[in-house]
Amino acid sequence: MTATAAADGELLAAMNRVAKILEPTAHPFSTSNAEALAAWGRGEDERAVSIDPDFGAAWLGWMQKLAADGNASRATEVAAEALGRTELRSPVDRAQIEIAAAALRHDTDAQLKGLLDLSRLEPADTTLLEGVAAGEVAARRFPDAVAHYRTLERLDPTNAGVMNSLGYAEALAGNLDAARRALEAYGKLPDQKTNSLDSLGEVSFMHGRFAEAEKYFLQAHQADPKFLGGGDLMKAAHARWLSGDLQGAQPIMQRYFEFRSNQHDPFLEWREAVWQYETGHADAAIEKLQNVPQNEAGLSEKQLAVWRGAVAPPSDLQALKQAFDRTAPHADGEVRTFYAAALLAAGQKDEARKLLTLWPLPGSGGDSLFQAMVYPKFIELRRAAEGHQ
Repeated sequence: MTATAAADGELLAAMNRVAKILEPTAHPFSTSNAEALAAWGRGEDERAVSIDPDFGAAWLGWMQKLAADGNASRATEVAAEALGRTELRSPVDRAQIEIAAAALRHDTDAQLKGLLDLSRLEPADTTLLEGVAAGEVAARRFPDAVAHYRTLERLDPTNAGVMNSLGYAEALAGNLDAARRALEAYGKLPDQKTNSLDSLGEVSFMHGRFAEAEKYFLQAHQADPKFLGGGDLMKAAHARWLSGDLQGAQPIMQRYFEFRSNQHDPFLEWREAVWQYETGHADAAIEKLQNVPQNEAGLSEKQLAVWRGAVAPPSDLQALKQAFDRTAPHADGEVRTFYAAALLAAGQKDEARKLLTLWPLPGSGGDSLFQAMVYPKFIELRRAAEGHQ
């Protein structure tokens, strides 16, 4: 106990004074009406608003309940009514209503702006700024994300999640050296060594530094063989292959298959076939899947339909753009590749070229049935975008 304080009098006024004692930057509660407060406390948000039309917290609670009940249209109307109140109390509540309304409209830019406004109102709440930074990454505004993560790093350099995210944001922004420094610092935090090595491998891989990526992935596997189910071996094999050494990649991938076999992986044969197909042995891959155990027949039949051309990868430009916009950058390898292909087919070479700067990460999301096509297609697209035959 370092200090004591007391506040007497009417509840709301007293609690506002207590809040200021605890945190000098605290905002007053968004109503001074005791009857409205009592209604809000009983969960009667609509009644609370009728008593005090500028009661921001009650407006927010009302629209959130409507949205939770599936009545998005009425929730949107309530948000508009609230935001139309020029005297609406509490700028924090106004910002939260704007964020919730933007979410109902699926307006990610407005959501991000609202989060940024809210973080300025609540500078001590680093969770808000983390949300802003993550939103900037999702919107692919990587330099802005880096700036926010750097602020968070200064506020708390021991926040492992922030340090790891900073490394990826720097890499996505094109700053590989800065990404490495952030991830090396991240790896010095307690219990983060293995993940930092994996992250260092991924950012190196994205930038086409395959020899370095392989080294980091193998170090990560050595540090913890069970990490990601042995996935660092799979990533290391891809790095060796894409560096131009398929023969050297084979024993690394075989180690991965042996690891998965020891884990009784029911999809082992499919994984082996995917590797064969993507590295140029389509006939062997198809033959392998024709003879898998019955319990994998469903997946095998679907995969064979793709490889035989009965099911084509996505090619609709608008649908791919929408999918790309919704996909997190670290997991967009597959959709980004097919989107780039659609852009090239539409004659938009400059736009396609922008999507082909960073390499897709192995197993980075999308429809697993098209996984084996990603790297062959990506290599083909890079050559086409640069004018090579």
